[in-house]
Amino acid sequence: MMGEESPLSAEVLDRFRDLIQKESGIFIGEQKDYLLVSKLSRFLRLNGFTDPHALLNELAVGNRDLLEGMINAITTNHTFFFRESNHLKILRRDIQVKGLNKPLIWVAAASTGEEVYSIIIELLEAGIVNFLVVASDINREVLLHMKQGVYHPQRVREVPPDLLFKYFDHTSDGNYRVKEFLKSYLIAKKLNLLDSFRFQAKFDYIFCRNVLIYFDKPTQQRVIDNLFDNLSDLGYLFIGHSETLMHLSDRAESVFTSVYNKKL
Repeated sequence: MMGEESPLSAEVLDRFRDLIQKESGIFIGEQKDYLLVSKLSRFLRLNGFTDPHALLNELAVGNRDLLEGMINAITTNHTFFFRESNHLKILRRDIQVKGLNKPLIWVAAASTGEEVYSIIIELLEAGIVNFLVVASDINREVLLHMKQGVYHPQRVREVPPDLLFKYFDHTSDGNYRVKEFLKSYLIAKKLNLLDSFRFQAKFDYIFCRNVLIYFDKPTQQRVIDNLFDNLSDLGYLFIGHSETLMHLSDRAESVFTSVYNKKL
């Protein structure tokens, strides 16, 4: 009926938007309301809610499992293997030039693992076999997906056929599974980039690509500070091709396109 309030009215969307930003740092602008409505509607349906206010009430009383599930549902992004592959070549060459022994690499928003396994394969193909990748994400479900290592053919479309044969098994249902030995090069960690934290050792390379675009400027600056605090003095920070640290950090110095190190 005309005049009846939509279950996901502007006011309700704003409440969810604020909650998502508070918990994950991700700001979903009004121009992306269609995505927010779609993902929230599906989450409501799958969890048996007919009224979004009932979900908001559950979240308000501290249902952390429900909150984490909603954040996971809203923030999951899709990617593919060997995305922005020139960064992988920069990584490989820099390790070789510096002669690093067991470089430490952090993929700070690992999602379902395509980026992580792309890095591992790139280094192995270059004859670099002594390294470790720490893969973190706020979303526990995508980390489990990464550990399983099973991917739809669309996700591996950029993998050359010889590498697909060498590093993947073709499953009976038509998907591709990374070979088990690749998993020995990574450690998975659930981590919120908004939290203040220090790893035991600083990283030689940090990948945080196509993540900053989802944050507002103060959150971007906070995340960048966290990343630089965990980067070695001669290390590289890789961000997405559509991103920049210009006007965001006075600690950053551009090395290559969307690759930075710390000003010393």
